[in-house]
Amino acid sequence: METPKKIRTIDAEKHVGEEVKLYGWVEDKRILGNIMFITLRDGWGRIQLTIRKEGNIGVYSRALATQRQSVISVVGRINKYRDTLEVIPSKYFLISQANHPLPIDPTGRTPAALPTLIEYRPLSLRIERINAIFKIRSQVKRYIREYFYSIGAIEIDTPKIIAAASEGGAELFSVKYFDKAAYLAQSPQLYKEQVTMGLTYVFEIAQFYRAEKSHTRRHLTEFTSVDFEGAYIDYNEAMDVLEDMIRHVFKRLQEDEELFKILRRDPPRPPSEIPRVKYDTLIDYLRGRGRMIKWGEDFDSEALKMIAEKYSGFYFIIDWPWDTKPFYIYRIGDYTQSFDLMHGSLELASGGTREHRYSELRKNVIDKGLDIDNFEYHVRYYQYGMPPHAGFGLGLDRLVQMIVGADNIREVVLYPRDPETLTP
Repeated sequence: METPKKIRTIDAEKHVGEEVKLYGWVEDKRILGNIMFITLRDGWGRIQLTIRKEGNIGVYSRALATQRQSVISVVGRINKYRDTLEVIPSKYFLISQANHPLPIDPTGRTPAALPTLIEYRPLSLRIERINAIFKIRSQVKRYIREYFYSIGAIEIDTPKIIAAASEGGAELFSVKYFDKAAYLAQSPQLYKEQVTMGLTYVFEIAQFYRAEKSHTRRHLTEFTSVDFEGAYIDYNEAMDVLEDMIRHVFKRLQEDEELFKILRRDPPRPPSEIPRVKYDTLIDYLRGRGRMIKWGEDFDSEALKMIAEKYSGFYFIIDWPWDTKPFYIYRIGDYTQSFDLMHGSLELASGGTREHRYSELRKNVIDKGLDIDNFEYHVRYYQYGMPPHAGFGLGLDRLVQMIVGADNIREVVLYPRDPETLTP
């Protein structure tokens, strides 16, 4: 006797009339007279099981005793009635019984608070809306990689345990590294700059860490960063890369319309040319509206909200003052060749031209009040023919938050970490 082929629900249409084997969980169960209908889901889709009491009392009895959300396996023939696919099970196996009451409702009919959803994250992934969010996140990463490979960039992996800060000012998590002091990396910045010497265009998608006690809907202590660095380009060309990457991702997301339907929103439209607005222009704009920002200071949340009234979509803030940027940014007097990518009041990315001249880089480190000895391991490479280079770092979590319209960044991170959260 031929063994039934194991298939996924998404492939059921190809096997109409055949006997197959399916695995999944029982999402719903209803009884009409002597017929039981079960909605079986497996992560790729769903299919209806139709079980007649008089047809197979053993299968019917086992199905009747199965709790919703339990994992089962069935063997049966796939039929198509009008536009509906159904499986008529000849065999039914209970793989894992779900104990009730459940801590959350995986059908999504009874809402749960975000902390509860995170506490029971594996079960929450059966809620269709949450399931769609993480599938979209996966697609965004896929399309980002797709774009970088298309321009000849090499994917790299930089250390996450480091000996010194990449940016000097950011708070770091210290770790005991045998008999030495070490830290969790808050950025791949210095390493990705170094390797442009030989790899030219590089990118990394990885998790990094910032020991900042921020309690906002936009900050996490562990976050995913999309980093790019390219030799022989300046900050204008780095902005071109970032802009093209956003367009590519958004264009490809148009193909994931079904996932966005679950979220009851349209896929994001690829932006037209993203405006590049000078820092000084925004200072003048804010002062004209009565919001006095001292030159050389960053924009606070109130100022960014005012700016977002003028620039509601994507825009770059360029040519920041030297005082606002780290030592590795290329300096021109009191200014830098730098940029931030914004969407409304949300900062998504930061980048710029890097200082590639050995003597100037050493001077920048000292001018920022940093101990040059702590960065000697980095600046030494700049004596050996470091090419001019530029790049950016983009917060993947914030980008996905914007794409899916989430109110809180924790909605788009599987197991978010903040100052209070270390489990699950």
